[in-house]
Amino acid sequence: MNQEKIGIFISKMRKEKGWTQNQLAQKLGVTNKAVSKWENGRSLPDLSLFPSLCGLLDVTLNELFAGEKIPEEALKEKADQVLMEVITNWLGCGSKQSENNPPAPHTTPAHDALKVSGVSKEYKAGPETFLAVDHVSFQVPYGSFTGIMGASGCGKTTLLNLIATIDTPTSGEIRVDGQCITALPEKDRAKFRRTRLGFVFQEYNLLDTLTVYENIALALSMDRTDSVNDKIQRKIQDLSEALGITPVLDKFPWEISGGQRQRCACARAMASDPRLILADEPTGALDSRAAGQLLDTFLKLRAAYGTTILMVTHDAVSASYCDQILFMKDGQIKTSLARNGKSKQEFFTNILEKMAQL
Repeated sequence: MNQEKIGIFISKMRKEKGWTQNQLAQKLGVTNKAVSKWENGRSLPDLSLFPSLCGLLDVTLNELFAGEKIPEEALKEKADQVLMEVITNWLGCGSKQSENNPPAPHTTPAHDALKVSGVSKEYKAGPETFLAVDHVSFQVPYGSFTGIMGASGCGKTTLLNLIATIDTPTSGEIRVDGQCITALPEKDRAKFRRTRLGFVFQEYNLLDTLTVYENIALALSMDRTDSVNDKIQRKIQDLSEALGITPVLDKFPWEISGGQRQRCACARAMASDPRLILADEPTGALDSRAAGQLLDTFLKLRAAYGTTILMVTHDAVSASYCDQILFMKDGQIKTSLARNGKSKQEFFTNILEKMAQL
């Protein structure tokens, strides 16, 4: 199978339908970024999407794999050829790879954006030991919006600090984008946080002496590979347009509203193209209107960039924006709740019911 040819074919058939990438993504329930990767030949759709994609584009599965329309008279011959190519790719029946030319890595990672395995964190207070996080395990898929809920003192912020490499677990393993971060030397952690993670805090943490533009640019300027001015300017322009903060780029944080400050913090978090955004009670200092705008911003980031978000919150309204909720109590994940296609209102009601049970 020629992945690039398949991508060109998908693009061609989409355009014949008069659809944008965004419209095709909405019909399939995927992100714009996913469709863009298919059409650029960087990845293939998930197996479960093939029937829906073929139905929408009015092509057969053989035509999709072949990357071209197949005339009726050549259907059997071409279908057998395509099937043999698929079998060869899947079962590895082709010629043996040369040791000097190893197979190219997969464009779509097989691992999750975040995997937490048996993580615990102990603190000592005099002769006593306090277990803040108790053998916690869970996964966060790429492009998902996951929430962690629980009462104050349940361990959710401690867990977030462990994932952020701000603290180290007593036992267990944490992997971000497939990389084990619990084994990182201290000197590598700051670079990992800067280049692989994005942070959105309750108190914004913007520098009052810098403009909004300069606050966002600071994250890029610290990385030498992104220090060229035109690259920084282009990146900030794209993010500010996506988040609706272009009019306030030249203002200082104290001159704009709380909601605008929090969207600026989102832009700063996204500036280095992180694999994972960690949000700690991001709506805690906002009124209901600004909180809704911020949560809508998270959804925009996920739709436009395929961003993976992990949010700690105690607010059921904020949690209702998520795909799944992990409920913490006494340092443990007691249960979880998935949206499964429910509306925001239905999911909100389910969250309240689950909280009442706990």
